[in-house]
Amino acid sequence: MTKWLYWVLPVIALLMVGLTLAPAEVWRAPAADAVYVGFDPNLQYATAGSGGTAKVSRDVVDLTTGPVSQSTVDLATTPLRKLNAAIDVVVANNESDATVLRLGMWSPWTSTGYFVDFGPAPANTIKADVVIKGTIAANLVGGQVISSSPLGKYRLGAPYRVEFLMDRTAGSITTSVSSSDGTLGQAKVNSQQFPAIFGNVPVSLSASAISAGPPITATLRNFVLTLPHERLWASKASDPIATTALIVLALAGALLILVAVVAALWRAGPAFLNLRRPHWGGRSWLVLLLAICAAGVYLAGNALLLPLKGHPFDFGNEELYAYVAKAFGPQHLYYLPNVVSLATIWGGIPYLENAFPYEPVMAYLSAGVGWITSARFAGGGLFALDSWQVAYVIKAVNVLFGLGDGALIYLILREIKVARSWSLIASALFLFNPAVWFSMSVWGQTHVVSLFFVLAAVLLAEKHLPFWAWLALAAGCLTRPQMLVFGLVLGIAFLRKFSWKENLTAVSWTVIVSFISWIPFTLATSPSLPVDILLNNFHVQEAGGNQAALTTVSQDAYSLWPLVTFIAHGASGLQRAFTASSTPLFGSVTYQQVSQVATLSALLVISAVLLFRKRTQLESGAYIPFVALGMTSFLMLLTGLVATHFLLALPFLILCRRWMGTLPWLLVVAIWTVTTLVPMFGEMSLLVPHQQYPFVGASSALRQFFIQLNTSDRFITGAVVANLCAVVWLAILTIRPAAPPTRPGAVA
Repeated sequence: MTKWLYWVLPVIALLMVGLTLAPAEVWRAPAADAVYVGFDPNLQYATAGSGGTAKVSRDVVDLTTGPVSQSTVDLATTPLRKLNAAIDVVVANNESDATVLRLGMWSPWTSTGYFVDFGPAPANTIKADVVIKGTIAANLVGGQVISSSPLGKYRLGAPYRVEFLMDRTAGSITTSVSSSDGTLGQAKVNSQQFPAIFGNVPVSLSASAISAGPPITATLRNFVLTLPHERLWASKASDPIATTALIVLALAGALLILVAVVAALWRAGPAFLNLRRPHWGGRSWLVLLLAICAAGVYLAGNALLLPLKGHPFDFGNEELYAYVAKAFGPQHLYYLPNVVSLATIWGGIPYLENAFPYEPVMAYLSAGVGWITSARFAGGGLFALDSWQVAYVIKAVNVLFGLGDGALIYLILREIKVARSWSLIASALFLFNPAVWFSMSVWGQTHVVSLFFVLAAVLLAEKHLPFWAWLALAAGCLTRPQMLVFGLVLGIAFLRKFSWKENLTAVSWTVIVSFISWIPFTLATSPSLPVDILLNNFHVQEAGGNQAALTTVSQDAYSLWPLVTFIAHGASGLQRAFTASSTPLFGSVTYQQVSQVATLSALLVISAVLLFRKRTQLESGAYIPFVALGMTSFLMLLTGLVATHFLLALPFLILCRRWMGTLPWLLVVAIWTVTTLVPMFGEMSLLVPHQQYPFVGASSALRQFFIQLNTSDRFITGAVVANLCAVVWLAILTIRPAAPPTRPGAVA
């Protein structure tokens, strides 16, 4: 590298970091983050009562009831503080004894709502009603009207423009009705009059045709949904200074990359075209044949699992993200899912939105899945949200990444001088692990994707390729927030492993490449997008930003906390995991607060020990047990984690073969596999209709066995204790003085 490039590189990288870290409030913001026009059958959930219909097309929603029934469409569900919506409604007939069309904002969390109600004949009145104590369904049914404001009268067959302006930050919801016939009415409710709907709850905008007698028909058209500017997963900037800075720095980074590539090719000269072919000995061909056979079995086995129904929440989200990325563009993943509820998951009740909480790497993955599904199965057009095609593509991508993970485990172990036979066994323990198969091919989670980048970082570090190691680690951290634990521990290991000059250059290049890679997203949102996503994840998961009912000590995972709730509060069965993390553990100190202190303390201790280890004691992958200990400690100590998250630690437990005896190593891997698989299988057995799993029908002994295990106090206690023993054993391995490297080909 020329001297000028050596000095310019960190300067450009530092400017990029500074721009990314600048708070979003620095930049001028637009009035609206996004505007969506029309309906989408994949995004607006419609349900019809007995004898009725609810049809959603791009331009029209037709709601028809049967006698004494209700047909409903959920237009938006969101935790946003601000939302503007406008829609034309036409009532075709109104021979009823009560409200015939109800359109408004409500929350199933509080059983309250603020509605525009179109009344029955002959009065044909339009009113704005505040309703409490309603019955929760696809829309709020019945309830007590505590406040009513007249908005005018309507004629059958005439269109009326209904608008809602919600600003929960200012504490107000304003609604208006207008028409060409001269109707013009407006009403407003504030947080002092009606506090329930202004709290920390998602709010739904729904429309229902309601019949208390003969059938009712209503039509909705010209729907416009506007998201006024606010900071959530993305904080949009509309500032020419920010845009110019992004473009200038991206071009400068691209120019540096071009210069570096040309210089490297120039130095390589003819040698670049004369690549040395790998040497294959007799045993190498045998290993290759064995790998091909194993890969075939792995692919065939997982192919049999692909048709099975995925997890209704997590996998439903994956399908939604792929559709949104294809239909609207990847940048809309940070806006549109914030107003979409997959209400079918909760029996038609729009409890929650399906926000996209991931960094740009996963946005690219969702876009890739959407593009493949469209190109392969929809002729380049759009596909149904819950089609089997998109489900197959998502799971197939997972399976391929899982295969890559297994290959990386083998290559890492060979690189750190573990015998070939044990390297093959270790790879097989991951490739044919039932917890891995269940997570990626049944549940549909993408943790194998995140693991691929982190494992690649370890392999590249062992091959002493600093830039590629740091780049792979950065990509891993930009998949899901839990990967920041790997970023912390592996980042310290890389700082110790490479010289300061190597790290300075590698980190600078990593910043530049990362900055350029997420430019399509930052230009569409703001320069601080990666930071905004990280901060909002912390706010939602660890700082009270989520519903208390959804923020629990565990999401069915065998961390430390189901044991503590059992001892401290006498919780039993699944309640041991689903105790609210805001529950006081002692005095006014909550589970979540204790968890955060314990997790941070453990990671700081592990980081300190690793930081002060001699560099010679970190050779041949000796930092790998630290990585395993850091991840397992995080999983065991932090509240709110899901059982599938435990898969993140599994490959690094497998990589600890060199530092463990055979029996302890196999025992630790087996314990972690069982305690990851059982809660996953148990939860899916309860959530997914048994018809979706022919091999575990309603009365299946296998299905009942996993349900009983997952709810058994004795098994839960044993599983948590076993996991704790595995973590303690890892702690002993890492904190004790490092053993000298073993001879090549041997296993310590």
